[in-house]
Amino acid sequence: MNPVTTTIDAGVDELPATRRFDPRRHLRVAGLFDLWLEPGPRGGLVVPVEPSVALTARGIADLVRRSGESADDVRILTGDGARNMDLFSEVAGLLGHDVLVSPDGAEIRHRHRRQGDAETGPRHAVPLDRVTRRPLDWIVLQPPDLATPLPGWFAVDRGVVRPRTGVVGLPLPAGLALATRADFVTRRATAHRLTAASDGLVTVAVTARAAGFLVGDYGGTQQVHDGEQLAALLGDLPLYGSDLRLWVTWPSDPQEQRGLAEQAQEFAEQTGATVWTPPPGGSAELVDGDRDLRALDPAGSPVEWQAHRPRSAAGPLALRATPDGLLVPALARPSITVSPRLTVPPTAPTHAGRRDSAEEPVTVPATALPRPVLTAEGRRAPGYGPAWLPPGQQVNAEEFDAFVVCPVDPARAVAEGVPSAELFLIALLDPGSVPDDSYLLRVRVAPGGAIPMATLRSHIPARLQHLRGVNDAYLLPAARLDRVSPLSGFRTYQFGRLLPTAECEDGALRIHCSSRARTIAGLPNDVRRWPEMGSRRAYVLVPASGGRLPRGWLRLYRKAPPARPGRLMLEVRVPRGRTINVTSTAEMLAPLARVRHQAERLRAAGVELIVGSRSYERVQVRRAYRAQENAWRRMPGTEAGPLPAVLSRVQPPVPT
Repeated sequence: MNPVTTTIDAGVDELPATRRFDPRRHLRVAGLFDLWLEPGPRGGLVVPVEPSVALTARGIADLVRRSGESADDVRILTGDGARNMDLFSEVAGLLGHDVLVSPDGAEIRHRHRRQGDAETGPRHAVPLDRVTRRPLDWIVLQPPDLATPLPGWFAVDRGVVRPRTGVVGLPLPAGLALATRADFVTRRATAHRLTAASDGLVTVAVTARAAGFLVGDYGGTQQVHDGEQLAALLGDLPLYGSDLRLWVTWPSDPQEQRGLAEQAQEFAEQTGATVWTPPPGGSAELVDGDRDLRALDPAGSPVEWQAHRPRSAAGPLALRATPDGLLVPALARPSITVSPRLTVPPTAPTHAGRRDSAEEPVTVPATALPRPVLTAEGRRAPGYGPAWLPPGQQVNAEEFDAFVVCPVDPARAVAEGVPSAELFLIALLDPGSVPDDSYLLRVRVAPGGAIPMATLRSHIPARLQHLRGVNDAYLLPAARLDRVSPLSGFRTYQFGRLLPTAECEDGALRIHCSSRARTIAGLPNDVRRWPEMGSRRAYVLVPASGGRLPRGWLRLYRKAPPARPGRLMLEVRVPRGRTINVTSTAEMLAPLARVRHQAERLRAAGVELIVGSRSYERVQVRRAYRAQENAWRRMPGTEAGPLPAVLSRVQPPVPT
């Protein structure tokens, strides 16, 4: 769950005139589906015309699908919407679009139209603080699996939702991602993940369509541009003489490929930049470890980027394409990065103990394993680990074998733990459903060690909804991993065969908490949050000059730490749930002996609270202090605001 909010300027004294919410005079915003809900008489939320039926997340999603457009965002017109944050976050995940809800402590009112406007005209719905009577901004809940700090489709100004205008563009490191209404949410998520690039390299993400480049606008329309039009569209970027890579997937049609190659060359001529693209038929995809782009051929194997140089270009290329699909400075040492996709499987040893490159590898068919008999556990059965898994689940009543998909080599997974951000693993009976070149670990599960996904009885987090009801898939919870034994490792090969890689009968199956885009390194997704209610005061220590906020996370203090020379102390207000309570998280994870994590190490180092970099903008600075004579002295004239903005104002630059 990653809500995105916008803070109202506290210095604005003028209070807007509002009226009671009246559905008959409500102003509809194009591309936004409004759903009017009310608290039900027996709890939950209901549609006013059906007060007896409390809505679930799936019920709300079905209601939106029946009544709205598939590409629309959703706005929930009910007061205190943030009290049902988990419910609406799940709705966002089910729909794959943003959901706008009102903050806690707000009621929905209609904003009075300006003087001179017709009294009978439609009115904007705004969340209004019940105490201060000031407008509050809508909270934007993005789909949990695709959540980013990047903005949504609409602009929000003092509680009023307004359509944006112009071309749909999302920021990239030294570049731009062009999107349409249909792919906006997924493009936003992938754009945020890209963080690495060679110096001086501009990246433009765009969709190829009909031998051209597909560009959308916030009016919901889209148009195919040629190379010259795309160059004009990107006129604000400093492209002349630079290197630019197109984050694009080529069409499969040969004629369209020839046309797109011509437009890429025309784009290079118009911009004066060297334009790099994957080869025709290939694509550019993210490299998870480096968060950089790799060029792939039509078969999905790494391949060199292709350069389209303008005729006016002179001198050698500034960048060099490597065989493993990366772009590096031309003077850099040759890359030794190993591709995560193996195009040719290793051959098996011969009887003489040597490898024969002409001999076929020894493989076994990827046949499905038998299903185990199930039984229902009692309410007093041992715990499962994830807090959202209540007791009384269906589990396996007998021992059975299954396959666990591993992001790394199975031998390494057994030695170090299976990298995962979740407190469970997923086991499959049919390895044939796994793509080629994937690693599999065959495991043996003792009775009670697995929960079939098809019978899962739990309100699971929205990010995991896609797992519910998957046939022949089993959840291996962290607290039951002592009942799971690794047997052997495989790699999927040639559409339905398994290539043995290792025997692992002496090891134990563990989870190694690893970081993804939405997590903090060394901790799982399921952590204890702080504050639990409202907003709370905390303190931050930063360098006195020229320092930047760390990319991953920042330590917070509940009480003002001792004064330290060369440091600034910022007093901040933290919204509900924006930080991780390290102490409580360590206590929660302590019983999970088969989970490797950093919570205990952080607690031992005296760290109580940490805030992820995605929440920096939500942390509001109230006061700043400078260390003088072993005491904190308040810095006069410090204006309140988001943490990054205030830090840039109070820190003098480092002298060069």
